[in-house]
Amino acid sequence: MSVKKCIYKDHKNEESDNLSSPCFQISSDVQLKEVPTNGEEYLLKVIQERKNISTVTKCDKDFSKFAKNQSCFVKELPHAEAPEQFKPTIEWQNIQVADFSDVRMYISRLLAKKSMWPNKLEKVEICENSIVGWKDFFAKKEPTLSCVLGLNHTLLDDGLEALSVIIEKTTPGDTIDHKIGQWIYAFLACTRQPLLSDTTSILRNLARKCAEIRSRINPEDENAKTAVGPLNIFICLVGRYFRQYDLAD
Repeated sequence: MSVKKCIYKDHKNEESDNLSSPCFQISSDVQLKEVPTNGEEYLLKVIQERKNISTVTKCDKDFSKFAKNQSCFVKELPHAEAPEQFKPTIEWQNIQVADFSDVRMYISRLLAKKSMWPNKLEKVEICENSIVGWKDFFAKKEPTLSCVLGLNHTLLDDGLEALSVIIEKTTPGDTIDHKIGQWIYAFLACTRQPLLSDTTSILRNLARKCAEIRSRINPEDENAKTAVGPLNIFICLVGRYFRQYDLAD
C-alpha cells in the first residue's frame, strides 16, 4: 500500500493539509547565498525572495480613460428582422442544413482524395483583387465544381466578401441575381472549417445583408415567397450550419 505524501503540513493540526507552512524544514545553520550551492540554500533563497512579493497583486494603472474607446471593438451591427410571412419554419431550415451537409461531405471527400477530382480542374486567377475584378470573374465564369475547387482559402474569403458587397447594391424590393446566388452557395460549400475569425466576420456580414434585402421585399408581392427563398437559405446556413445562432431565424 502506497504512503500518502503531503506537500504542506500544519504544525498545529498534524492531520490536516493546508498552505499554512511548508513541510520542508531548513536548518538554522544554512546561510543565505547569492548563488546557492545545494538544495537547502536554494530553498532558503526562494523563501526570502517570496517574502518580498505581496500575496495579492493588484493593477495600479488607471485604464478608465481608455474605456470610452472600447465600444468600437464590441459594437454589433444591426440585423434586420424578417416579416412574419417570410420566416422559414425550423423543419424547412433543417432540410436546408441536411442538404448542405451532404454537399459539404462530398466536397470533403474530393479534397481528401485528389484522384476523385474533376479531370479539368481550372486554375483560378483573379486579375485584379477588387470588386471590379471579382465582378468580371463572376460574369465570365460558371460556379462549377471544377472552378470552385481551384480557389485557395484566401480567394474563398475574398470572393465571399466581394459577393456581400455586390448584393448590397440590390434594388429595394428586388432579390439577389440568380447566378450570384449560385456563386454564394458554391463559396459557402467550399468554406473551410474550423472558421478563422475573418471568415466568421464575412459570413455574418453576408447574413446581415441578406436579412436587409429580405426586409425590403413587399410581402404583398405575388413573387415575394420565391424572392426570399435564396435569402432564407443563406441566412439559415450561416446561422445554423456555421453556428452563428444569433443571426438565425
